[in-house]
Amino acid sequence: MPEDRGGVLGFVRRHIWAVAIAVGLVVTTGMRPFTIRRPPVPEVLFQVPNEFALVDQDGRAFTPDDLRGKAWVVGFIFTRCPSVCPRVSQVMKAIADDIHHGNLTDRVNVLSVSVDPEHDTPAVLKDYADRLGADPVHWRFVTGSPEQIERFVVDGFHLAVGDRQQTAPGVYDIAHATRLALVDQQGGVRVLFPTEDGNRAELFNQILGVVRLAHDGD
Repeated sequence: MPEDRGGVLGFVRRHIWAVAIAVGLVVTTGMRPFTIRRPPVPEVLFQVPNEFALVDQDGRAFTPDDLRGKAWVVGFIFTRCPSVCPRVSQVMKAIADDIHHGNLTDRVNVLSVSVDPEHDTPAVLKDYADRLGADPVHWRFVTGSPEQIERFVVDGFHLAVGDRQQTAPGVYDIAHATRLALVDQQGGVRVLFPTEDGNRAELFNQILGVVRLAHDGD
């Protein structure tokens, strides 16, 4: 019986190299998720102290037990800040949205720590959080005594906090770090991330790495 050169087999024979390239592209594309090199998870820089007692915007206690079991993105602000805090809080809001859209709220939470505890009571922090549109379940704003805050920020995160200074009538500023800390599920600080460059994608990748590390260890 004569060969059907107009059929599929004939087409394959006449275009064997094109078919081979197409198959190779399909296989390569399908394997890409398994061959992408994931960036290494940063090593632990230091541990958050295992003794502190702060209070959040709803009057709930915030202790070391709250840090355990989830990753946290931690920032340092105060509600009357006239300089860097609005940017820090907006970056944190964007990261909180990234976490929400990535369906990671069961694994990653956000924490804002006031460095002006004498003014920033829970009620003041709640008003500030509401104006930011923060989800109170997954984004907590904490305060405490000046001694507790200093110990938590300086001893816990190795970041400096200056004294409150009046820069104009009724306007006060406090020099403090603008970096965000990525804390793992055991209270280990993995990253101190600058907020100035706006590269949230890099921080989000590091968040994914910490989440993946905990998942692989389950």
